[in-house]
Amino acid sequence: MDRGKRTTAHAEYDRLKSNIRPGQARHSKTAELPVRSEPDRAYRRAANEAFASAGVDSLPKDGTVGEAKIDELLRSKNEAVAKRKVKFFPADAPFFMLVFGLLCFGLVMMFSASYAWSINDYGTPYKLINRQLLAAGLGFGAMVFLTYFDYNRLKKWIPLFFAVAIALLVLVLVMGRESNGAKRWIIIGGLNFQPSEVAKLAVIMMLAWIYSVAGQRIKKFSWGIGPLIGVLGMILPFLLLQKHLSATILVTLTAAVIAFIAGANVVWLGGIGLSGAGIVALAVSKISAFDYVRARISVWRDPFSDPSNLGYQTIQSLYAIASGGIFGLGLGQSRQKQLYLPESQNDYVFSIVCEELGLVGAVLLICLFVALIARGYWISAHAADKFGGLLACGITTLLALQTFMNIAVVTNTMPVTGVSLPFFSYGGTSLALQLAEMGLVLSVSRQMRTGKE
Repeated sequence: MDRGKRTTAHAEYDRLKSNIRPGQARHSKTAELPVRSEPDRAYRRAANEAFASAGVDSLPKDGTVGEAKIDELLRSKNEAVAKRKVKFFPADAPFFMLVFGLLCFGLVMMFSASYAWSINDYGTPYKLINRQLLAAGLGFGAMVFLTYFDYNRLKKWIPLFFAVAIALLVLVLVMGRESNGAKRWIIIGGLNFQPSEVAKLAVIMMLAWIYSVAGQRIKKFSWGIGPLIGVLGMILPFLLLQKHLSATILVTLTAAVIAFIAGANVVWLGGIGLSGAGIVALAVSKISAFDYVRARISVWRDPFSDPSNLGYQTIQSLYAIASGGIFGLGLGQSRQKQLYLPESQNDYVFSIVCEELGLVGAVLLICLFVALIARGYWISAHAADKFGGLLACGITTLLALQTFMNIAVVTNTMPVTGVSLPFFSYGGTSLALQLAEMGLVLSVSRQMRTGKE
């Protein structure tokens, strides 16, 4: 409370105290004011306001008030806040069990979908699954570590992590491995991975951190839309140069959701979104560098227009889904994975799930993902602070978008974009990072506002 208000409270007290009759003080240990008088009510309002600012519910019973007393209360309150420890609770059990269940389910289906290609490429059915198991072990360890790590301690490392993500995106353009006409992979120390996976998490953390300190300033353009444009402006050009349209879409939509949840102006967000969509549509239709996008859209409309080339993978995927029927052919009994369906262990593992476990297995998988996503948003809504809420929201949104887009591509609901299915698709670095992200959500859950003391 400022000095002016405190002085007013003391002056009011001194004035009223001088009006107390001399005999009144002899009948009680402490002189008290008439309880029904108008001056008494004015005094108590002023005094209570002073003490409310110090964290005290009402005027002390002894009627004492004064600058020294208020300073003492303010000092004791500040010391208590400084000494108060963060209240931790056990990690959210439903979220953890859903992650663990999807991980186990994914490893089984990935092995089933990969062993034919593993024999063909490496002479053993266990090469790919062994790599995936190693990544799952490392990722699970990272998830457990981050679960018991205070996520707020990450704030000071976020700018460095974001800078490393940009450096990796630049490096992949210089010395990245090219596949199917696109440079998206880089090998460092024998580890082959996509820097775009690191960039996705870096964008989420950076925006969550910036918006958590924005406060009411987020209603201004400079704080609401400025960080969104700035962060995406440093990431998206490199993704487009890699011809990584799927990562571009994922990062953009996830960033927009974080800005919306943080409280950015919806009109400005809508305007930026429409403008961006218009620019992308114009670029795809006019610039030759996006010929591959136009070709994919054409094949998406009719896969049988190019059945032996661009439409081949989609056709084989649809065959696998149709072959499964209601109950599937049985675990391990897929026919399309026998070198008919390319990338059956990667982006198209959901097709093998449908073929071997049928509609029942596919619905079960989708229900597990829906439950995990819903629980992730629940944790976000109950986070102890804005940074934790936005961090959990961004990670959950990324998971939801990847799941939706992968299933949409496999079922030919949208054009091919090259999005993996979380916990199921082959890819060690991607799986390890996904599990680490789940650890961050679990870390947020340990400080949730649950009403427990």
